[in-house]
Amino acid sequence: MAKHAVPVFQNIRNKQGAHIQNVYVPFSDGKKGIQVHTSMQKNLDTGGKELINALERTITLNMIDDSWKEHLRSMDDLKQSVQSAVYEQKDPLVIYKVEAFSLFKQMDTELNKNIVSFLCHSSIVTEHHPYQPRLNQIKEPPKVDLSKLRQRKDELVTTASGPAGDHEPEYYDPSAAGPAPKQEPVKVGPKVGRNDPCPCGSGKKFKNCHGKDA
Repeated sequence: MAKHAVPVFQNIRNKQGAHIQNVYVPFSDGKKGIQVHTSMQKNLDTGGKELINALERTITLNMIDDSWKEHLRSMDDLKQSVQSAVYEQKDPLVIYKVEAFSLFKQMDTELNKNIVSFLCHSSIVTEHHPYQPRLNQIKEPPKVDLSKLRQRKDELVTTASGPAGDHEPEYYDPSAAGPAPKQEPVKVGPKVGRNDPCPCGSGKKFKNCHGKDA
């Protein structure tokens, strides 16, 4: 790779002059393409070794950035899912720590595998590169604007009339309703005997009038 790159750098220096200090070199493994920023003079002085170092730095930082974003999303989902452990009489914090460590190990393994895979299969992309037709068909996935994401999902409110987050959550404030009304004592009237006249004024005894079912 360095042998093929040095003649190109020398050709650029001879044609463009010494004012060209840095260049972008396209690399691809057939699935992912990146632009490697490297110094022109350092590559000429080291015989192209600086290009390999720049490739390793660029792809490592790129992979770490993508993997860490996905890991943060997984951790956010985990934080919400462990809340149901309370119903199983388990400590959500313990489960969160165990699962978080497992997710980090999985991310670290996948990250190392992806970096090594790209370095082993990548090469400089040219007009007649075998990966070029495939790269033209590959569309980069849209980047997610993480600045618009909230740190806690429970702050989002889902309503039937619109998507989540259209309205701010409403909370009940007991002090806003004012003091509770004072309850009046229950008043009990005089007890009517069974042989007394019925209070309704019918002239009958209470036991033969409204007191039949008493």
